[in-house]
This record gives sequence, C-alpha cells and structure tokens, in this order.
Amino acid sequence: MAGLIQFNDKDKPKTSRVIKTAPEDIWLNKMVDDYLTGTMTSPRSGVFHPSTLSNKCDRAVWLIYNGQMPETELDPKLNRIFQNGNYLEKRIESWFKNLGILMGSEVPVKHINPEMSGRIDFLIRHEEHGIVPVELKSINSAGFGKLRTAREDHETQLQIYLNIGKYDIGTVFYENKDNQKIKTFLVKRDLKQWDDILTRCFNIQNMAIPPDKCTGLFYCTCRKIK
Repeated sequence: MAGLIQFNDKDKPKTSRVIKTAPEDIWLNKMVDDYLTGTMTSPRSGVFHPSTLSNKCDRAVWLIYNGQMPETELDPKLNRIFQNGNYLEKRIESWFKNLGILMGSEVPVKHINPEMSGRIDFLIRHEEHGIVPVELKSINSAGFGKLRTAREDHETQLQIYLNIGKYDIGTVFYENKDNQKIKTFLVKRDLKQWDDILTRCFNIQNMAIPPDKCTGLFYCTCRKIK
C-alpha cells in the first residue's frame, strides 16, 4: 500500500494566499443609514437629570438646565448604539423576571428642591440587601478590562437614585458589549457625595451665564456650542 509523501519547506507554494473579497452592498448600507439618521433633542429644561449630572462639565449641565442646548443630528451609528442599549435592558429585565427578583423597571424618582427627575433601570429583591436599585451599562472590552469599581460618572448617577429613594445600597451592572461578560459593583449611599451633588445643582441654578469652557470628556455635547 502506497504511503503518503512527506512534504518539506521547498515544496510549499511560492505564491501567498489570496484573500477573497466581495463588493459592499452600498445601496442597502445607505438605505439603513438614512433610515436611522434622526435628531437628538435636549432633555427637558428646568430639571436636573441624573444622566446629565453624571457629566462633570458644568457648562453642559447649565445649558441643558436652561434649555439652551440645541438639537443635534443623531447619526446612524449612535442610533444603533442607543438601540443596542434598549435591547440590553429588555434582556436583563427578562433575566430578573425569570429569576423572580424583579420588583420594577424604569421606576420614576423625583426630588423637589432642586428639581431632579429620572428613572431607575431596575429594582430587584436582593438576598443580602433587600430592595436594591440597579443601574445598567454596556461597555466595550477596553473599558471593561479597566473596571475595578463602578465608573465615577455611573456611581454619581446611582448615588442620585440611592439618595432620592432612600436606598442604602445599589448595584452598577456592566455587560461587555463585545463578548457579553458581566461585572457588578455594589455602591453604598453616600451622604457627603449627595451633599456635593446638591451644592453643584444650587451653584448652577445661580449662574446667570454658563461657564466659558467645556470641562467634559471629548464627546461632551457642549463642545459644539459657541
């Protein structure tokens, strides 16, 4: 019976492997992008929103609070990111419901002076801590790998819910959008941090004009406003 011949390096093909490519469907790409292009409106003025206060930029918060943040174009990529977050909420809600721990979703909270309003992503019945608010976030692998505690802006947002609702402890729940790994971090209600948030709100309310410079991250919306 004839055996197989063992090949050596000199028998390898002299040409490199050809990578097959195909033309993009430009028509379909444009059709979807046009459909998803929209307008992003500023949150309601006269109210401090927890998601707004998580931004360190006082200029952006002042503009939003005073109704001077104009509408901006919602590009299709950002719209897809928003929609992906919405479907993430639906998935997690079904998990909590099937686990029998879901107490509520999109739970409204409100503070009178200064006026704040927002919605807690989820309330769950926690085995160790009773009723616990959960703030849900998706994050890419680069950010996910750096997480050792809740990110500062996310903790600020949760602190507002904890203090308005008088909850002792809450959780920031992260899902890695690249591979669906999860991390969760407990956050205790911090009265000092709450006092700092309130002081900031009162200071912004008393400003007759906005600060000159943006102090937010590179994507802060006030950078586009002169």
